[in-house]
Amino acid sequence: EDVKWLDAQEMAAWHSFVVAGMHLFAALDRDLREALDLTLLDHGILLMLRNTPQGLAMGHLAAQFGTEASVITYRIERMERRGLAVRHRNRGDRRLVAVNITPAGESMCDAAGPVHVASVRRHFMDHVPRSALPVIAKVFSGIYTAQQET
Repeated sequence: EDVKWLDAQEMAAWHSFVVAGMHLFAALDRDLREALDLTLLDHGILLMLRNTPQGLAMGHLAAQFGTEASVITYRIERMERRGLAVRHRNRGDRRLVAVNITPAGESMCDAAGPVHVASVRRHFMDHVPRSALPVIAKVFSGIYTAQQET
């Protein structure tokens, strides 16, 4: 099978995306860690749990974040030690483990919100023209949708 190599325009777009994305996520993670000892992934997990009062299966969290179950297990164990989340067995199927946010986790979300939005503005929004936002949203929504189908 022939490889369809990236042309110069494609390579420029891809390289810029990879390098900027890596630096962006590192900066967002660093800001949350410095302020609250909370990783960007932890913040994302807590937000998902906050928006799902019935709790979420560990496997669902792994799938949503595109990571291995072991990564989610480690993050949730750390959050449990801090009192931010709690795991429990599914009553209908004891093999399934679900996670819920705790009141302390809710408080952490409240504290993380201003830190995170200031970081997003400083590292992303301040560098993107408003007219580009709908294009960015459409492109990355399409990429996410395609990833969910694989």
